[in-house]
Amino acid sequence: MKCIFSLGRALARRLSPKELVDFAVDIFPQVWKKIPPEQHVPFLTEVVANNLGTLMAGLSHQERVALLNNLLPIIAREFPLAEADFLSAFDSPGDRYAHQANRMNDQ
Repeated sequence: MKCIFSLGRALARRLSPKELVDFAVDIFPQVWKKIPPEQHVPFLTEVVANNLGTLMAGLSHQERVALLNNLLPIIAREFPLAEADFLSAFDSPGDRYAHQANRMNDQ
């Protein structure tokens, strides 16, 4: 396995960004076939949770906003947003907004 990781790192150093995207697009269907259906959601969750920060490292606030705006149509197309439970997905803000509301009322 160590050899495979070394090969992957070598490819990442040598391939252009376009070639890396093409490689990922080409290889991912084979990877996906190896993942049992009952592990699809945990697999994707782990991939995103463990790599999103790395992929976004160095992006400015404006670049992050642009990225989100570019991804939103894809997300809307691929996910049943009408069935998403946004209230349960995020922690309750508790009193985090109370401080802002109090400041706004003081002005």
